[in-house]
Amino acid sequence: MGNLFREKSCRYSIRKLTVGTASVLLGAVFLASHTVSADTIKVNQNESTLEKTTAKTDTVTKTTESTEHTQPNETIDHTKPVLADNSASESKPAKAKVASATTNQASTEAIVKPNENKETEKQELPVTEQSNYQLNYDRPTASSYDGWEKQALPVGNGEMGAKVFGLIGEERIQYNEKTLWSGGPRPDSTDYNGGNYQERYKILAEIRKALEDGDRQKAKRLAERNLVGPNNAQYGRYLAFGDIFMVFNNQKKGLDTVTDYHRGLDITEATTTTSYTQDGTTFKRETFSSYPDDVTVTHLTQKGDKKLDFTVWNTLTEDLLANGNYSAEYSHYKSGHVTTDPNGILLKGTVKDNGLQFASYLGIKTDGKVTVHEDSLTITGASYATLLLSAKTNFAQNPKTNYRKDIDLEKTVKGIVEAARGKDYETLKKNHIKDYQSLFNRVKLNLGGSNTAQTTKEALQTYNPTKGQKLEELFFQYGRYLLISSSRDRTDALPANLQGVWNAVDNPPWNADYHLNVNLQMNYWPAYMSNLAETAKPMINYIDDMRYYGRIAAKEYAGIESKDGQENGWLVHTQATPFGWTTPGWNYYWGWSPAANAWMMQNVYDYYKFTKDESYLKEKIYPMLKETAKFWNSFLHYDKASDRWVSSPSYSPEHGTITIGNTFDQSLVWQLFHDYMEVANHLNVDKDLVTEVKAKFDKLKPLHINKEGRIKEWYEEDSPQFTNEGIENNHRHVSHLVGLFPGTLFSKDQAEYLEAARATLNHRGDGGTGWSKANKINLWARLLDGNRAHRLLAEQLKYSTLENLWDTHAPFQIDGNFGATSGIAEMLLQSHTGYIAPLPALPDAWKDGQVSGLVARGNFEVSMKWKDKNLQSLSFLSNVGGDLVVDYPNIEASQIKVNGKSVKATVLKDGRIQLATQKGDVITFEHFPGRVTSLTAVRQNGVTAELTFNQVEGATHYVIQRQAKDESGQTSASREFVTNQTHFIDRSLDPQLAYTYTVKAMLGNVSTQVSEKANVETYNQLMDDRDSRIQYGSAFGNWADSELFGGTEKFADLSLGNYTDKDATATIPFNGVGIEIYGLKSSQLGIAEVKIDGKSVSELDFYTAGATEKGSLIGRFTGLSDGAHVMTITVKQEHKHRGSERSKISLDYFKVLPGQGTTIEKMDDRDSRIQYGSQFKDWSDTELYKSTEKYADINNSDPSTASEAQATIPFTGTGIRIYGLKTSALGKALVTLDGKEMPSLDFYTAGATQKATLIGEFTNLTDGNHILTLKVDPNSPAGRKKISLDSFDVIKAPAVSLDSPSIAPLKENDKEISLTLPAGDWEAIAVTFPGIKDPLVLRRIDDNHLVTTGDQTVLSIQDNQVQIPIPDETNRKIGNAIEAYSIQGNTTSSPVVAVFTKKDEKKVENQQPTTSKGDDPAPIVEIPEYTKPISTSGIEQPPTVSIPEYTKPIGKVGQEQAPTVSIPEYTKPIGTVGLEQPPTGSIPEYTNPIGTAGLEQPPTGSIPEYANPIGTVGLEQPPTVSIPEYTKPIGTMGQEQPPIVSIPEYTKPIGTAGLEQAPTVSIPEYTKPIGTAGQEQALTVSIPEYTKPIDTAGQEQAPTVSVPEYKLRVLKDERTGVEIIGGATDLEGISHISSRRVLAQELFGKIYDAYDIQFKNPNNHNIQPQRAVLVRLPITADVENVYYLSPTKELEALDFTVREGRAEFTTSHFGTYAVVYQSSHSQETTPNKTIEIPSEPTSLNFEQTSTTDSPTQMENTHYKEQLPETGESSNPLLFLAGLSVVLTSIFLLKNKID
Repeated sequence: MGNLFREKSCRYSIRKLTVGTASVLLGAVFLASHTVSADTIKVNQNESTLEKTTAKTDTVTKTTESTEHTQPNETIDHTKPVLADNSASESKPAKAKVASATTNQASTEAIVKPNENKETEKQELPVTEQSNYQLNYDRPTASSYDGWEKQALPVGNGEMGAKVFGLIGEERIQYNEKTLWSGGPRPDSTDYNGGNYQERYKILAEIRKALEDGDRQKAKRLAERNLVGPNNAQYGRYLAFGDIFMVFNNQKKGLDTVTDYHRGLDITEATTTTSYTQDGTTFKRETFSSYPDDVTVTHLTQKGDKKLDFTVWNTLTEDLLANGNYSAEYSHYKSGHVTTDPNGILLKGTVKDNGLQFASYLGIKTDGKVTVHEDSLTITGASYATLLLSAKTNFAQNPKTNYRKDIDLEKTVKGIVEAARGKDYETLKKNHIKDYQSLFNRVKLNLGGSNTAQTTKEALQTYNPTKGQKLEELFFQYGRYLLISSSRDRTDALPANLQGVWNAVDNPPWNADYHLNVNLQMNYWPAYMSNLAETAKPMINYIDDMRYYGRIAAKEYAGIESKDGQENGWLVHTQATPFGWTTPGWNYYWGWSPAANAWMMQNVYDYYKFTKDESYLKEKIYPMLKETAKFWNSFLHYDKASDRWVSSPSYSPEHGTITIGNTFDQSLVWQLFHDYMEVANHLNVDKDLVTEVKAKFDKLKPLHINKEGRIKEWYEEDSPQFTNEGIENNHRHVSHLVGLFPGTLFSKDQAEYLEAARATLNHRGDGGTGWSKANKINLWARLLDGNRAHRLLAEQLKYSTLENLWDTHAPFQIDGNFGATSGIAEMLLQSHTGYIAPLPALPDAWKDGQVSGLVARGNFEVSMKWKDKNLQSLSFLSNVGGDLVVDYPNIEASQIKVNGKSVKATVLKDGRIQLATQKGDVITFEHFPGRVTSLTAVRQNGVTAELTFNQVEGATHYVIQRQAKDESGQTSASREFVTNQTHFIDRSLDPQLAYTYTVKAMLGNVSTQVSEKANVETYNQLMDDRDSRIQYGSAFGNWADSELFGGTEKFADLSLGNYTDKDATATIPFNGVGIEIYGLKSSQLGIAEVKIDGKSVSELDFYTAGATEKGSLIGRFTGLSDGAHVMTITVKQEHKHRGSERSKISLDYFKVLPGQGTTIEKMDDRDSRIQYGSQFKDWSDTELYKSTEKYADINNSDPSTASEAQATIPFTGTGIRIYGLKTSALGKALVTLDGKEMPSLDFYTAGATQKATLIGEFTNLTDGNHILTLKVDPNSPAGRKKISLDSFDVIKAPAVSLDSPSIAPLKENDKEISLTLPAGDWEAIAVTFPGIKDPLVLRRIDDNHLVTTGDQTVLSIQDNQVQIPIPDETNRKIGNAIEAYSIQGNTTSSPVVAVFTKKDEKKVENQQPTTSKGDDPAPIVEIPEYTKPISTSGIEQPPTVSIPEYTKPIGKVGQEQAPTVSIPEYTKPIGTVGLEQPPTGSIPEYTNPIGTAGLEQPPTGSIPEYANPIGTVGLEQPPTVSIPEYTKPIGTMGQEQPPIVSIPEYTKPIGTAGLEQAPTVSIPEYTKPIGTAGQEQALTVSIPEYTKPIDTAGQEQAPTVSVPEYKLRVLKDERTGVEIIGGATDLEGISHISSRRVLAQELFGKIYDAYDIQFKNPNNHNIQPQRAVLVRLPITADVENVYYLSPTKELEALDFTVREGRAEFTTSHFGTYAVVYQSSHSQETTPNKTIEIPSEPTSLNFEQTSTTDSPTQMENTHYKEQLPETGESSNPLLFLAGLSVVLTSIFLLKNKID
């Protein structure tokens, strides 16, 4: 009998894998109760019927495997069932249907629905129809431990739990009962004491003294020997109970034998379903665990010809070893036996070591025939069968009876089953669902998103954090389901353990015990807020009873003794069991945790905070709080050195070493004392104890910040004596932030501690176990960072969640499920601060949503709906009455009702109100003002950041606040921009600084809440350690590590050889204003010397005494001049002899801070923009950039395939560098650039292989879009028709830095505006007044004056401001805006605005709160001393912005008159020389002017009536300028007519020659053209970066006018200042210019400059351009004329324009020129002297240079010869004659120079 039992148990037991091999994943939850977004998903509500969902499967076919295990020497009983492996290894049917893996969403209509557990007469919150949340699968569970852990589906009723496998042709249901434990006392024990050793407290004084004396080693030795507990059998473990096995005798096994297979768990009904069709018959099984009937029910049905024919067993669950072999000795914990009768199977047994008795009874109810066997039953010919399971032990939660009760277990379990048998299945199911849903249905959540027809496994595998809202809802609700299923209040109920209630083996991980250093606490974090307070009762009772043996622990380990009626304290540590195990663990470094009692009190006290149950507080909670406070009042030790009352010795859970008063202990004691004093004052008791506690409370001093700006985990950690023993930077525990969550330690008035907490979390990282990630979700939520919390949630779902949505450590550990549910709730609602904060940490991914039924402290049920992250409605149900305090931006402006009646609330401060309530009141808030909720900031380059944010309804304008952050992260200078657009470009950044932006919307003079911060980091370019530009000495070697940047590092260890400084030096060239060095820090690394540009600047220290830090910032050097630099890093031979330090460093990568100069964009060979022919293949090599390359080899290919060996690389910039491989086996590549053939590139080298080496570059291109092609040259030598590409450097043009002006706020009747000028360089400022066509353009005359266009009014600058009169015709309508922006070349700043508003209105006086029963003032609740909320959410006083007196919004539809734009009085086109074709304007899809939706016609432009190009040499056709009609302000939807831009008949360009890039006219972001008449060049109209008008939806993008690309070429002589601009074809064949000049010469009283300009070809011969080009000559005064000396020695006067300090003219002939200045100027600027013209000049200042793009540089030569003197000024004819002679004489020198 015994052998047969073991054999059967073996066959049906599951494999126990080792803990370390379990995979990492985590539990998840769904729910969708209300659709809230604009693009809602319509889903129908499923009715609650027996026939649920069907499932699909895919068509993967695999070999079927058997999992049968037998004993070699035992007879196999073939009458016993044999389970086939129905796991993923089986074949699958071709087609079947799959139910949604997420949610069948309910109706979107809000209704009022009664709550099962609430009084029927009271008001209810608005909620939505309950959604159906399901876990769905298309294949059975594997019949192994792995299948049990990862795939089987859990059910439970709090006391019993079961896992359903969902097999085919068989079934397995493995079940548990939560009190089935080994260990603890036997029934007759008299010496059990909770495992506590005696009198260990006597060593405390010696340990404390050793710590105070700095002798940590002695303290460690003493603690390790004395502050520990035993590791023996009495500790015990949670045991598996039994298995129900079914074998279906008329069914085949295997997935390939069925269709429509579906296995699922519906958590809205807490029921699992397995169904499939085989041979035309559909079989279905449903399982649930009923709390009201105390049975686990499995109901089997069939539909078709085949009847139910199966054999069923009820057996003990036994262990399997990791190798699958059964071992009777290994599973020695239980003994049991089975008896059968026609009604069921009885299993009875005993736990061997403690005598605990257990029994289960499996009852059968069927219409078929039941055959009784020795240990099984067979049912045949049945259409249905219902299995009813009851399981019990004789455990009692009573330490005084050795945790036993007198009970007849057989009678009990049979009686429970018989009672259930008396009800039909539908009644049992209805009772179960009603009970379960009375808890589960209290909270409904909809986070937006849409359902998908995926299995749950597929949903996990394809989870996208931006689109995974349905999986996240399920994740939340699944945590609630698991808590309901594993923790229900009944007599002798235990709390949920590390695995809830589920366990399949007798040696589960960590014994499936109660860990009290975070895990048990986390199990109950979601209980109160998710409206499941009842589920916490087992935990509270468990802690209450634990005090019995806890008092023994306090006596033996702390010397604190209690007596009957005088409870002086209790103690518990890291591990606990149901049997009062309160001793420390058997290893000090994880087992000592005296503050566990204080932490558990937070969970206990929160029951009262959420329920306000006064009797429970007084009778149950207060005695527990008081005794715990008394313990710590006695146990704390005064530390003179720090002037603190401390926990000593202390140990931060599972991390670090022994210390005095660590942050974990101190924080928990702080919270305990805080809560105790709050309750004692509330109950008005124990004043003497409160006084004592208060004295110590004030000197706990739990929080300190270390030198790195993080919260200290250990008080001593910055001291020289502190060792980093056992410290891990990314440790899973974050115990020193326990005061942030779940505590309330972090104060609103101590922002530096909040920032330090943020730094701490960043340093810890986002990794860790499943529960660790869940913990961090809560911590980031408390820091109000919803996006970061959501990122941790995504990490948990992706990497720490199993297929069945269980959390994994690994292995399975249920606390992560509960912690994640808590974290989601904390993101949606917080109330720990003394007020309720809705949506405190809402992530962008949940921008639209709704939730109902969450509970806030004070017992307020909360329902809320939001859109675009702004509340639309908020409701509270006051379950017990009392003051409601709500904190939400501008909530005082919302409409408040109590039970439907409008009321006024007391405004406590901006954004916070208070209202008195009565029990049953429903309080609603509606019509919330909007706010900025979706701010993003992206750094485009060193000087530019682009901001976008959501439009706020009714906003007149927005205030952008910018703060600079230095390299230490400290904020410094702030800057403010006022705009009326939701897209803003800030062009005024410092390349070496990082910045933080916030935005607030202004509703007239009302300020909304400031947005969350958006950060832009320092702009940088990354350079890997393997970059080909870096040169390393011979001491450097390579190392590969996937955790490093690029997977590589370079290290130099001088102990490995005899190296020189040259050998130990790395040389890093870079271009920019700074550089950061990143590398390894470890206890074995030393120091290095750094030189920049040959000058020693600092040392780098790679040493750390702690854990190795990878990718760590080693050093930063900034403030360099913008340009090329060379840095050298040399390993120092000597070091500081710290620990195991030696002369060794490790370099990972570098960040170059590029400044405003040329920047580089790195493009990998795998970049998606690159197109490769089919001959290109992939290759991987860790020494390459990003470890990849592309190569093409046509050596053995058909010649016709050569065209497929081409790579096409599009890029935008001024040049490109190509990097690749050079070897002796490679050849050449044919190159084209923008369609033109270029010199080929050679990949060949006869030497050693060169990886990631520079192959070639093409630079000095016009800034814009280019296309490079590289094709294997088919004419390469034989065997070398191959190339290899690694990466590309795209060279970007320098960024333009341009600051914005600002306008002081306006009043309705202001006569002028105060304009603050921008900093830095700018050319002009444009100001647009509403209702006025022409913008006012201001140009600087000097440092003290500006001049306006048009009337040339001069304005004085005072304190960097100018006062500008507001024109009388300005439209001063409230809400209209004056705009201003800066101009620099072709760049404009984003416009800033000032809005016309009314005078400031007085604020309404604060009113006393009223009750819902009348208008009498409600009593104000005084908060007792020490009870003020201390935390992080919403406390800070929002800044008050005083806006002038105006309230009407800007840019509303229907404004009578919009400002128009006229072309200023610049009558000559800007910079249009050399265009080959007339510019054309192509308006994209958006043809309406900005902010003027509804215009019937696109904007048009008039073409001046002249047929010849004016100032644009070489244009064959007259220029066509299409200038869009953007003459009206942003946000003027509905304008009927597009404005007309008339281009004056001005025919000459305005001095813009010389720009390195093709000059463009960029209409400023507000579309008012400035000086744009007659532009022949391609005119680009860029609709401002702000294309969405205020309150004028619909403008998605700005209409733009684009023209075909026209390539310009710019030649510039830096010495003479001569610039030539022309088309590339006009200057074809010209390689450089050669220019000479003489300056400030006097002739007949006039001053002139003389120039000789010649074009040169590559052979240095003179040539002329093919067409006219633009010449720009520098000038120093007002120009009278410009002359050209013709070959016949005649002077020809040229048409010219003066702009930007240059004289501009067009010509196609080059030679000698003179710039003659006006006479009045000559008298002021030049000395009087006489000049004679000799026959041969003898002394003349002369300069000659060539341009930088010359292939050969000519030598500069200086000649000084004397010109002939002349007499006084004479008539013009005499001057011209003399000038002709002089110029001829001067350039006779040319022959000598040439």
